[in-house]
Amino acid sequence: MKVGFATNDNILINDHFGWAKNFAIYEINKDGFKFLENRYFKEEVEELNKIDKKIEGLRDLKIIFIESIGGTAAARVVKSGIHPVVKKGDGLNAAPFKIEAVMKELQAVLSKNPPPWLKKIIFKESGTNLAS
Repeated sequence: MKVGFATNDNILINDHFGWAKNFAIYEINKDGFKFLENRYFKEEVEELNKIDKKIEGLRDLKIIFIESIGGTAAARVVKSGIHPVVKKGDGLNAAPFKIEAVMKELQAVLSKNPPPWLKKIIFKESGTNLAS
């Protein structure tokens, strides 16, 4: 499955969905993951237009990892069939999560017993449960 990361350096999950100008796109399954591409977005002034263009540009993804996302944008992302996951460090001085670490964690979950929300994504994509 394809997943995306809101990032401004291709190392950390360190951008808000609405303000992100770049999403690093990866392919992942229970056997591994690989970087595919960066998808760049122009800065938009109008909020709803910005959300719609971003969703359209990410429509083939199953999961996006972001540092934060507003309620309206989150609802629209979910409605489009993309699952948003907020990955933000705890506390004022917490470091952002590393993309590679999150990919390894996700790969491990795919190899074992994924949570129900992830099983649903896997089933929709492939018609089979990759965890079994």
